Amino acid sequence: MHEAVIRPPAIKEGSRIRIVAPSSPLTTSAMKSNLSKAVDFLKRQGFKVDLSSSVTHTSTTKYYTAGDHARADELENAFKSDDVDMIIALRGGAGSIDLLNMIDYDVIKDHPKIFVGYSDLTLLELAMFEKTGLVTFQGPMLQDLLEEDQTVLAYNWSTLLSIIKNGEELALRNPPLSILSRTIIDGKARGRLVGGNLSMVALIAGTEYMPDATKKILFLEDVNVEPWVVDNLLTSLVLRGVLHKTNGIFFGEFAHYGMEDILESRNATSFLLENFSIDDYVGSAIQNIIFDILAKKLEKVPSFVEFTCCHGKYITSLPIGINVELNSVEQTVTMLESAVEVK
Repeated sequence: MHEAVIRPPAIKEGSRIRIVAPSSPLTTSAMKSNLSKAVDFLKRQGFKVDLSSSVTHTSTTKYYTAGDHARADELENAFKSDDVDMIIALRGGAGSIDLLNMIDYDVIKDHPKIFVGYSDLTLLELAMFEKTGLVTFQGPMLQDLLEEDQTVLAYNWSTLLSIIKNGEELALRNPPLSILSRTIIDGKARGRLVGGNLSMVALIAGTEYMPDATKKILFLEDVNVEPWVVDNLLTSLVLRGVLHKTNGIFFGEFAHYGMEDILESRNATSFLLENFSIDDYVGSAIQNIIFDILAKKLEKVPSFVEFTCCHGKYITSLPIGINVELNSVEQTVTMLESAVEVK
């Protein structure tokens, strides 16, 4: 990794935001028809907005918005454009991994900008940090600005804005009335924050695109993964020595939209489906697995679960690459430095 960490310039009133789509297209007609509402939200916040052409496009595979070269070029062009101050991903899904060995990382290093995304975008953010030292942000994407609950939307956007516009060093924690975090192993730890979507981290662990986890604070979350998958992915990171190197670990939510259909297709018992909330059943099983792996194999690493970020309803933005302090008893992640350069 580049030893020097690059903090992108803070945005300000009138900054231009470019929407890019390196992963999957919008999948429902409702989302597509409401796209302008999300753009209008950004404009009402005082920003100029433009869209890369792939935002409204779907490739023949249906998994991606456009071909590999088109998506890579649009991402590079967003960084190279002098009139663009911030880049937000349309949504996650799949496809970012195809771009990792196509991107000219020198372009990103020479034109640092705020880049926001999560889920599949974890791959690009970790690669950017590893190859250039650029601080990136796991925060709300364009599709998340369609959130109908105005209290949730205000929290998600204002938390990100406090970090990328005001340069605040926040003590990040779950908002009131959201889910409760739980301590796994007591303690405090400091280090640079890395991580993101568990499936994506496991995909590139050990490659040139994954930052070394040594003395880092690692966070992991995922969506629509069954408990046994979480077990396999976490155990694979244990076997590769990733988790043992960290100073501390915390876990986001493991949301499971449509898990009922998955369980029904696997012939789960009607007793389970009729008598238990799928959220409670799967969530409890995943937490038990996380507790079991960390308590038995990483007994000295401060850790906690259920931090509101990424795939949850509340999206607490997390800056990849800056120094933070994890307090697993208080279930907080405190920024020890600004994530942006404020002029």
